[in-house]
Amino acid sequence: MKNNSSRITRPRLCLLALGLCFGLPSAHAALSSQQARALSEEAYVFAYASAEHDKVLNAIAAKLPYNVLYGEARLLGPDDKNVVSPNNDTFYSRALLDLRSEPQVLSVPAETQRYYSFQLIDLRTNNLDYIGTRATGTAAGRYLIAGPDWKGELPAGYSGVIRSPSRLVFLLGRTEVKGPEDQGAAVVLKEYRLQSLSAALKQEPPVALPKLTLPPYSNTKDGKASALFDIFNGLAALHAWSPEEQAQLQRFAEIGVGPGLAFNPPKELASAIAEGAEAARAKVRAASSSISPNRNGWYSSPANAGHFGSDDLTRAAAAWRYIYVNDPAEALYPIALQDSHGQPLNGGKRYRLHFAAGQLPPVNSFWSLTLYDSQTQLLVANPIKRYSIGDRTPGLVYDADGGLTLYIQNEQPTTAAQQANWLPAPQGPFNMLLRLYLPKEPALKGIYQLPGITPVDAEQ
Repeated sequence: MKNNSSRITRPRLCLLALGLCFGLPSAHAALSSQQARALSEEAYVFAYASAEHDKVLNAIAAKLPYNVLYGEARLLGPDDKNVVSPNNDTFYSRALLDLRSEPQVLSVPAETQRYYSFQLIDLRTNNLDYIGTRATGTAAGRYLIAGPDWKGELPAGYSGVIRSPSRLVFLLGRTEVKGPEDQGAAVVLKEYRLQSLSAALKQEPPVALPKLTLPPYSNTKDGKASALFDIFNGLAALHAWSPEEQAQLQRFAEIGVGPGLAFNPPKELASAIAEGAEAARAKVRAASSSISPNRNGWYSSPANAGHFGSDDLTRAAAAWRYIYVNDPAEALYPIALQDSHGQPLNGGKRYRLHFAAGQLPPVNSFWSLTLYDSQTQLLVANPIKRYSIGDRTPGLVYDADGGLTLYIQNEQPTTAAQQANWLPAPQGPFNMLLRLYLPKEPALKGIYQLPGITPVDAEQ
């Protein structure tokens, strides 16, 4: 797609009086335990994605100043534990954009040799927009990224503006690596540039604001479920909530959940609120395993991925399973949790995944299959250090008719051809993501159907 600033421009969201209408000191007395439990359950689902997002925000803020772009010329592996279901296909670039004082400017070079994208994510884990191969084309450009408080206009010579309802935006870049020997991608990382608008225009910067302090992260998948509310409350004032969300937050304030509130429920409601949060966490966990209809053991990306609207359960389920899911047009993420017989995937068995001739994943860029531990959703160490396999994997052995058979198992296969097509599995439960970058119409419209993952022993 060619550069199109009208497409990338977003309507400005009104800045609401955050936190001023919350906190109803006398409301606790009016709540029954049943009402408090129901409110807690609803608030947990609403808040989960933002709280899980806080893990990455903290990890980056601990190592990198705000408004500094860092590109890492390495592929992620099993030692990387900050993001669930990371990809092993691209170099990542990342920055935390503090937009309270002024916008930031991302400059990108002309790039025709490889896929790249910058995904901009707000505090609700919505995708604001993209800068990259699909969204803005292959030409060089300068893009303004502005928060809800900025009232300026796009300067002359800029390619577009992306407006955010969040004052803190996560900028996540992906640059294709075509294989282990591909060094060209590292050069591109050095040509991406992030700077403030005042620096880009060579003007005096605005008065510096106090440094952002993020709420400390605690594991959302273990421990006390209601601890999530402390995280959410600390982040919520950095977002300009829509009128509909404001109405929800006014109700959640009755149990101490909202921008800037202290989560300190009264003793008579504490048990009910804790029970509601625990029930909601179980609901989110269950939803993460049925995030879309099961087709041959695969669950496709949610149709509303990255733009969840009021569907907070899908938002939370996506954050649990694979946070920062791309827009479908950018990449599809079908996930396999079961084999073709409906049984959970486990390294105690051997599996085949056979793509018939002409039925390889239909993409305009590339595809890959990545394996994760089912409990942690992290990459799993293995002897050959292969964490994904796909159309750029060197040495793949295709069938005589052009089809492709992949072998997923814990032990090394016996033949050289099978070893070339082997994706190592752990000894225990696992799942897999098939990534289709720039999927073609058959995949986007659901016409293309993935083959089932077949247990080899069941064939004998």
